[in-house]
Amino acid sequence: MSAQSVHDQLPRAYSIDEAALVKRRVAAARGSASTPRTVSALCEEFGPVCESAVDPLEIASALEFDGMSDQAAKARYGFPDVFALAQDMYFRVPRRPAEPELPADPWQVSRFRPALHGLLYGIPAVCFPAAAGLLAGPGVLIALIVALLVAWSLSQGLAYLGFLRLGQTDAGQARRLLRAGLAAGLTVELLAMAATRVLVHTPMTVLWFGAGEGAYMLGACVLMVLGVELWLLVALIPGVLGSTAFLFLGRPPHLEHVVWGALGATPVLALVLAVICTRRTGPPAGRLVTAAELRGAGPAAAFGLAAAGLLTFPAAAGLHGHGGVNYGALLATLPLSLSMGAAEWSLLWYRRRTQRLLRDTRDYRRFAVRARLVLMAAAAQYVAAAAALIAASCIIVNATGVIPLSWSDLPQLGAYLVLGLAMFLALTVQALGLRTFTLAACFLALAGEIMFRDLGVRVQLMACGALLLAIGGYAAIELGKAVRHGY
Repeated sequence: MSAQSVHDQLPRAYSIDEAALVKRRVAAARGSASTPRTVSALCEEFGPVCESAVDPLEIASALEFDGMSDQAAKARYGFPDVFALAQDMYFRVPRRPAEPELPADPWQVSRFRPALHGLLYGIPAVCFPAAAGLLAGPGVLIALIVALLVAWSLSQGLAYLGFLRLGQTDAGQARRLLRAGLAAGLTVELLAMAATRVLVHTPMTVLWFGAGEGAYMLGACVLMVLGVELWLLVALIPGVLGSTAFLFLGRPPHLEHVVWGALGATPVLALVLAVICTRRTGPPAGRLVTAAELRGAGPAAAFGLAAAGLLTFPAAAGLHGHGGVNYGALLATLPLSLSMGAAEWSLLWYRRRTQRLLRDTRDYRRFAVRARLVLMAAAAQYVAAAAALIAASCIIVNATGVIPLSWSDLPQLGAYLVLGLAMFLALTVQALGLRTFTLAACFLALAGEIMFRDLGVRVQLMACGALLLAIGGYAAIELGKAVRHGY
C-alpha cells in the first residue's frame, strides 16, 4: 500500500499538517538509526505515536512517512501490508495520549491593575464635598442623580461595545466606535441636563457640574476600555487636588472660582485624552455599529441604570423616604466605589480558579461542588475588602468630624454592604454571559425600594437582602455547570 493510498483512507480531521507533526514526533522518538527486528521493538520506537493514536490509520501514516512499504512490512514482520502491521501495533500499545500544553491564562493581569481601578472609581468622590458648598438652588440632588444615571448607563453600554470590538476586530475599529459613542453619549447627557433645567428649574452651575460629571465618566470609560487608565490619574489631578485643598482650608469663599476651574479641568482633560487615544489610524472599514451589537449593549446599559439607581436612591430618599440628608448613604458611597477594585480582583481570581477546575476535574458533580465553593471564597474575599473599607471610612470620618455619625447609621451601612455583595455576584454572572435574570432582579429590587420608601432603611435592607438571595441562588445553580465557564 502506498502513502497516497493510506492518505486517501485517513479521516477528514487528520490533515497533512498533522501528519507532518506525527513525522516529527517519530523522528524525535527514534533512539537509533537501526531498523527494529520485531514488532515489539517497532512499537517501542513508535511509542509516542501509538499511545496518542485514535485510529490505526495514524500509525500506518507514520510508518509510511518513515519509509515503511508493504513489501518491507511483509518481509520484516510477516504482515501482508502496512495497514495490517499498524493495526497490530495499535492493539498492542495501550492509549496514553500526552497531555496538551496548558493554554495561556487569559485572566492573569497585574495585581496592581484592580487596585488602580478601585482608586479611579473612588477618588472622584472627593470632588463632591467640595462642590456641595458651591451648588445651591432647587433640584440640585435631582440634577446630580439624573447626570449619574444617564452617564452610568451610557458608559456601561459603550464599554460593552468597545470590548466587543476589541475582541472581534482590530483596535482601529474599536477606537472609531468609541469616539462615535463618546460624542453620542455627550449629546444625550447634555439633552438630559437641558430637560432637567426645564422640569425643575435647576441653576446653570448645577447643570454644568452634572454635565461635567457625565463627561468625566464617559471619557473614563473610553480610556479604561483601551487600557490606558493611567492617563485618568492625570485628568483627576486638578479636580482632586483643588477639592482637597479647598476642604482643608475650610472652604474659603475667595477660592470658590479657583475650585470651579479645577473641577471643570478634570472632565475637560478626560475628554481631550479620550479623543486623542481614539484618533483615527487608517481609513474606516466596515459599519460603525450593527443592530446586533446595539441589541447586545442594551442589557449592559440597563444594568448600569439599575445599579446606579440602587446606589443613589437611598441618598435621595433620605432615612425616612421623604428626602433629607442620609449620612449613612453618603458615607457608604466612597468605600463601595473603592471596593469595585476588590470586586474586579476577586472576579479575576474566580475565573482563574474555575479554569483550572475545568482542566483538572473529570466528574461534573465534583466540578459543580468545587465551583460553588470557589464562588463562595471569591464572595468572601470581596465582602472582607468592602467591610474593611467601610470600617476605615467610619474611623476617618469619626476622627475628623466631617460627617456626624451615630449608631443609627449602622443599618444603612449594612444595607450597602449587602448591596455591594449582590452587585459583585451580578457582575460575576454577567461576565459568564447570563444577563436577563440579574437585570430583572435589580429592577425589581429598585422598584420595591421606590414603592415602599416610607419604610426608610428597612425597605432597603429587605430589598438588598432579597436581591442577594435571588442572585446568589441563581449564581450557585448556573455557575455550577461546566458549560457556563466556556464563555
